[in-house]
Amino acid sequence: MTRTNSFAVPPIRVRELDWLMLAVAGLCCLGLVMAVSVQSLDRSGDVLLALKAQGSKLVVGIVLFVACAVVPLGLVRRNALALFLVAAGLVWAAALFGPERNHARRWLSIAGMSFQPVDFARVAMIVVTAAWIAAVGERIRELFRGFLVVLAPAVVLALGLFLQPDNGNALLSLAVAGTMAVTAGVSLRWVGIGAALAVPAALFAVGRHGYALERVQRWLSEDPPYQVAQGLIALKSGGFGGAGIGHGWRKMGFVPEPHNDFVFTIIGEELGFLGCSAVLLCFALIGVVCFRLTRRLNDPFHRYIVFGCGFALCAQAVINMLVTTGLTPAKGIDLPFVSAGGTNLVTSLGVVGLIGNAARSDLVSQRAAVTYQGGN
Repeated sequence: MTRTNSFAVPPIRVRELDWLMLAVAGLCCLGLVMAVSVQSLDRSGDVLLALKAQGSKLVVGIVLFVACAVVPLGLVRRNALALFLVAAGLVWAAALFGPERNHARRWLSIAGMSFQPVDFARVAMIVVTAAWIAAVGERIRELFRGFLVVLAPAVVLALGLFLQPDNGNALLSLAVAGTMAVTAGVSLRWVGIGAALAVPAALFAVGRHGYALERVQRWLSEDPPYQVAQGLIALKSGGFGGAGIGHGWRKMGFVPEPHNDFVFTIIGEELGFLGCSAVLLCFALIGVVCFRLTRRLNDPFHRYIVFGCGFALCAQAVINMLVTTGLTPAKGIDLPFVSAGGTNLVTSLGVVGLIGNAARSDLVSQRAAVTYQGGN
């Protein structure tokens, strides 16, 4: 006899998500403290004004976090392509019609609010890539019906980013999608061919812009760019325990973008080796949690949402820290949860909500299946 009634499945506690929330909360609190330390200088020492500015971004991010944590993932999956087309369309619109700032067109202004659509577009790309990985199934090993289908959204997004130009985010988007495809089982032969075609194209895109080529040349030389040199001085001056919150002085016109791209160097100056180690530990914890969750989830859509979002957060953090320590060419990429950039902070918190939603939805469905089978 087939049962038609649904079993009441008790809520489950995903311990990995507790650790994820702990790491994210710690980074957000650190970002709030550093925003007050750095941005109060731009506001005539008004600490309360700096606190309100960063706190308002956190509030918006928390709202998006809750929305992403409760939205039905079936609805997201059905509309994944539409969401991606809208987000990618905004990236292309910024490249074609956005205002030019620092040799690039990356910003849009809507209703008086200025933002970079790349952060939202990257999340939409991860969602549609996860949906298509789940849809193609074993065909992922084929070239035309698998690999190229899965990579198509990333290519569309990357072309728009190269056009802006935003080479760093373009390469990051391709890396995220490519890694998702590899872990899904795509043949390494197709990956090798794709890389052989993508690397020359990326080098050509970078070489078209003199400032980008100059950054690479300065990185290869023994004379680092000014912003990297100042960042390294800030890191070295912090020592083991740092000068103390608010007592750093390299942020006073020496380190460019101390509240955003180079906030990690100010952490090193004011909190020292201990503060930098805490940041590294938090992102390592995020990576480990997402890896453990990925291994536990059954539904490929849920699995690759968690994997893609976790990989994107950690990769962005690694790139930011490599740039600020002079280990890669200079590139403006925010440090998730810590940099003061509102768009990236809000989007990163939404990503965490999406990770928790996917993990809980999948594990609850597994528990329901076990409960149902046990009742037959």
